[in-house]
Amino acid sequence: MKIKSTKLKIIFFITILVFLFISVSKLISNTDNNFLFKVKSFIPNSIKTHLKNTIFLIPSLNDKIKELEKENKSLKNDITNKKRALKNIKDKYFSGSYPLISFYLEEKDRIIKSKYSNYKLTTFQTSFLDNGKAKAAKASAYLEEYEDKILLANGDGVFSYFYKEDLNKNKFDSITISSNIKEIIDYREFYKKSEDGIKDILIDGNKIFVSFSNQLPDQLPNYCYNTSILVADINFEYLKFNKFFVPDQCVISYEDYERFNPHIAGGRMVDFKDNKILFSTGAFQYFKHPQDKESPLGKILSIDKDNGNWDVISMGHRNIQGLKYNREEDIIFMTEHGPKGGDEFNINFNPNPNNIKNYGWPISSYGKHYNKSKYAESPLHKSHKKYGFIEPIKYYVPSIAITEIEKIPKKFNKDFDNDFFIGSMGTLIEEGDLSFHHIKLDKEFKKILKEDVIVIGERIRDFKYIEDINKIVLFIENSPGIAVLSYYKE
Repeated sequence: MKIKSTKLKIIFFITILVFLFISVSKLISNTDNNFLFKVKSFIPNSIKTHLKNTIFLIPSLNDKIKELEKENKSLKNDITNKKRALKNIKDKYFSGSYPLISFYLEEKDRIIKSKYSNYKLTTFQTSFLDNGKAKAAKASAYLEEYEDKILLANGDGVFSYFYKEDLNKNKFDSITISSNIKEIIDYREFYKKSEDGIKDILIDGNKIFVSFSNQLPDQLPNYCYNTSILVADINFEYLKFNKFFVPDQCVISYEDYERFNPHIAGGRMVDFKDNKILFSTGAFQYFKHPQDKESPLGKILSIDKDNGNWDVISMGHRNIQGLKYNREEDIIFMTEHGPKGGDEFNINFNPNPNNIKNYGWPISSYGKHYNKSKYAESPLHKSHKKYGFIEPIKYYVPSIAITEIEKIPKKFNKDFDNDFFIGSMGTLIEEGDLSFHHIKLDKEFKKILKEDVIVIGERIRDFKYIEDINKIVLFIENSPGIAVLSYYKE
């Protein structure tokens, strides 16, 4: 009986609370009822505010949650529609039916002051490229000059061109070129936001060479990688690519998941002597290949343009991302990604396959492994010379995510002589990222005379000095877009 009486009391108490809740709610909110309005007028404002912010807050919050859920659903639908639209646009790019990539003036004539010089920067942005080949990149692309045009190759194989004179406008269009690249490169990761993609382009005479991440199905389907080259005749309506060079060795990704890295692929190309091109190859983080003279991986190769035959020019490379050949002096200049720290600027004097230079990877490096594992084949000695390797003329600790290198002539700046610009990506300006690194060498190219940092504030994937406009044109990955840098004299 006692339990039954307790239950009745609880039910009665709850009923009273509900009644009071409804009554007070109406008392506060209903201004049409005269009686309630009069009673309401006697309640102090502080009490009414307190009740609204406490007891009667839940219904208001529920309404707000419903509004936010509705807004969130609308935004998700909008994002889905935009992704679908971008995919349709990209499909049209590849088919050649979508003819233009539009660039719009973002910032004109921003003055950049470095330690030794002043520069002027103009930037153009685009919303038509979206598939960056790095986590921090909105888009990735490579540049090459051809007559009055600049050719642009997006990381996932969209080719286009614009005219140099267009860089003086507030808006310009890069005209897309259809190609058969999807018929040759047919694995999905290449066309996704991934670490697979185009690695460089080179125009030589009437030929265009394209290096790319190659996934080979002939050993183990979808698991064997190297960096290969396609070639096509220059044609601004349609590029018909053929395979030009596929190394006779590849790296199987699943053999060691801890080490395999598709980013460590090299891929830079430049014109070389004796009817050959230079080509940098990576080893995808496998340690045995760079020190194996018989392996084409982790090397700079000299490749015959006519038959594709190759020789090793230098070895012991991790991931070369900048490559230039000075024909007059017979010197190769190269920049190379180290592991965690230890990016390098290296020089090869009088390159010759009969005198192969060794730059030390993976035995010597000024960086360290990303993980704490110890590898017998990769001790990472700091000294290169002590172990019979060539020391870098400059190394960067912390690393700057080093990229392309260009020798900038006196025409650009009358004080320049043996002056080089080196690009960087990364994320931290204070560590030298997102900038050009200016290095002045002596006449023998053996000693650094001066260094400077030109802060751009963008990841610089690729750039070219264009002599006839006397400016540096660069692809910037964060915006993404095209930027133009010129010397500025106050």
